[in-house]
Amino acid sequence: MEGDQDMFLALYRKYYHSLLFIGLKEIKDAHLVKDAIQQQFLYLWEKRSSIQPAKNVKAYLVSSFLRKLTADWKRAEKTDNLQVAWNNMVEMPLPTPEESLIWKDEQQQLCRLLMDHVNALPARQKELIILRFYEGLSYEEIVQRTNLTHRTVYNKIHEALKKLKLELEPEKEKERFSFGFGMFLLCATLLVFYGWQ
Repeated sequence: MEGDQDMFLALYRKYYHSLLFIGLKEIKDAHLVKDAIQQQFLYLWEKRSSIQPAKNVKAYLVSSFLRKLTADWKRAEKTDNLQVAWNNMVEMPLPTPEESLIWKDEQQQLCRLLMDHVNALPARQKELIILRFYEGLSYEEIVQRTNLTHRTVYNKIHEALKKLKLELEPEKEKERFSFGFGMFLLCATLLVFYGWQ
């Protein structure tokens, strides 16, 4: 593929329908398949000087096309899921002032409960949890600050989170809290504004 446009166009015409058929067998979205074919040939044209000649052109085209199609499909799937989630959020009515007050009160209760359990952790685990989630340090920054090994920091934080999860599970059932890792991070962020107690 040393730049001969006519030869490249002939290659495109020869394999377009085969790739379309193969792509539609894998994914039922004709638009996505056609776009992936176009992108594949565009990539080949742009990289024609650096691509090694293929021994079996059809096998090369099919395998590279299927990799591209799979990547595009995964990306499109994520985008569709985000769009659905966004549409659902847009359609949700705004909470009333009473609902907002109740939600805020529940979140404060949850944060107090979480803080009580974090304060009950062993000193080293508590310190690492505060550094990781309250101060927002990366594992590497924690290693530098505490002079512990990376493995020790990771293990201690993992143990602390596991312990918190086990201790908070009964509270979750009792209080109807939908506690998750995201809520943990939310509480840690709120603590920045309200201060650690």
